[in-house]
Amino acid sequence: MSTAETIGVALVIILALVAVGFFDTVPNGSNSSLSSEIQTLQSEVNQLSHNNSLLSSRISSLVEVNQEPQTRNIRIEWSNTENAGQDRFFESTIVVNQGDNVSITFIANDTDAHTFTLESPYDFQINGTVPGTLDYLKNETPFTTPATNNSPGVRIYGTPGNVTGTGSFIAKYAGIFEYFCIYHVALGMFGYLIVLPNAAFTSTSQTTQNTTVSTTATQSAKVDMKGAAGNPNSPGFSPSTITVVIGVNNTVVWNNDDSVPHTVTANDGSFSSGNLNPGDSYSFTFTTPGTYAYHCSYHSWMKGTVIVKA
Repeated sequence: MSTAETIGVALVIILALVAVGFFDTVPNGSNSSLSSEIQTLQSEVNQLSHNNSLLSSRISSLVEVNQEPQTRNIRIEWSNTENAGQDRFFESTIVVNQGDNVSITFIANDTDAHTFTLESPYDFQINGTVPGTLDYLKNETPFTTPATNNSPGVRIYGTPGNVTGTGSFIAKYAGIFEYFCIYHVALGMFGYLIVLPNAAFTSTSQTTQNTTVSTTATQSAKVDMKGAAGNPNSPGFSPSTITVVIGVNNTVVWNNDDSVPHTVTANDGSFSSGNLNPGDSYSFTFTTPGTYAYHCSYHSWMKGTVIVKA
């Protein structure tokens, strides 16, 4: 086994051990106790995010592999067979080389809707939502229409209890990136994409950062999140609705001044912060007039709107 392969296997083992520690602490519960479950999980989620940051910094300094990019056919399934009795991905870790074409087949044999969501800088999503699947975050209310926020090229097949989604992306960026189900991330339905640095892949846009977007506006508007996670009755984002003007203050900066991780995720997929640990910030410059709704992928009650005027 080569040095790169040995390192890759070691990282998979480390991630698996971290995940097992998390899985064993997840309580069973119904929708009525979801808020208390989320509060119980915050320390575990915070620690996992810290571990993920450490691993990302380590993998970015690895000796590069030198392999021609290839197509990786990856099968990911929804699973509910873990000891925790909660929704999971199987497999929960994907390892590819930088430059590979990652072709995902996501199978969800469940009546609940599930997603395979890989946030910034990839911004890739397979949303296995078809009419009749149930929304876990809204007391199992059935969806009446197909999802509209799938990534370009994604195709969804099937009926409730037997849904398959397919799509692909190029693994341009080396590092460790989290993927999750937007409906069940609080219950532990997440995993990790490991992209090994590859000398055979040439790119001018390589990065291992996932929280900063360059800005050009002369002024910026700010949104805070302090205390958002602990209060399901709060707007979460403060202010929850903000109006900006192109050329004046059309860059919005979100500050995670809370004690737990959050995301800033556009409902239509037009922007995404990825994971924001406490103390992190994310900025995005709006260049097209319109109304942009967004949410936190970890906390369903956290919703906001940016109104952009010319």
